[in-house]
Amino acid sequence: MELFLQTLINGIVVGSVYTLVSIGLALTFSIMRVINFAHGEFYMVGSFMTYMVMRYIVDNFWLASLIAVIIGALLGFIVERIFRPTYGKGMLVQFIIALGLVVFLQEAVLAIFGGQPKAVRSVYPTVRQWGVISVTDERLLVTGVSLVLVIFLFIFLTRTKPGKAMRAAACNPLAASLVGISTHRMASFAFMGGIALAAIAGALLAPLYSINPFMGMRLTSVAMVIIVIAGIGSIGGAAIIGYIIGIMENLFAAYISIEWAFAVMFVILLIILVVKPMGLYGKERAGIAM
Repeated sequence: MELFLQTLINGIVVGSVYTLVSIGLALTFSIMRVINFAHGEFYMVGSFMTYMVMRYIVDNFWLASLIAVIIGALLGFIVERIFRPTYGKGMLVQFIIALGLVVFLQEAVLAIFGGQPKAVRSVYPTVRQWGVISVTDERLLVTGVSLVLVIFLFIFLTRTKPGKAMRAAACNPLAASLVGISTHRMASFAFMGGIALAAIAGALLAPLYSINPFMGMRLTSVAMVIIVIAGIGSIGGAAIIGYIIGIMENLFAAYISIEWAFAVMFVILLIILVVKPMGLYGKERAGIAM
């Protein structure tokens, strides 16, 4: 029971990061149907921005995280402009551009920081003991911030005028444009928000694990699995499946095999696609599904 509860807590922490990255990827897809296969690299960039600020500028985790989010939003604006000429021209062109972004970002980080893994100073190392469960404040921080951001995103998309405009552009771009909503502007906002979420996920997890220039590739694969299982475009589904995948992966690693923990996600994906090709929460009509 002790192992199960401890693994469950660790799975929730990992699931929190999966959720942030996955809903960001789902958000960027929803409006202009662009699957950014380089999305995980911005998680890596967020981690290295946090490392750089804390190591060379000021030893303040919150300021470093804020800078990482700002840089992520700015990169989202630039990336949307890069993808804009490809709207409606097929996924192959978008995949090639995304592959170029992956190589560029990895090589840029390699050139600046080198290929050796880096470590970010632990900022909240205090361990809290609840019965047989031990959890550090850092892991509680990751989970808490993730939940707050997910709730904020839901409120933004369902209660605010810009959020409703984004959902309208995702559901019916033509009708949205007829009432004065710029789909390109909404796509820009989606990319900025989605990549900023990936960057903050990287910043939050940087003190917990070593970081390296190739850490984003695995997370891109995980995020793709999550949004396909949930149903591409389903923000709420991605949030739920993100936590479930994080917990299942950790339980599988603890009780069966850590080597096969990653592969089990793809087995689940195949089963889901056979039973429900649109995903668990997907709909025939595209859009931002809550």
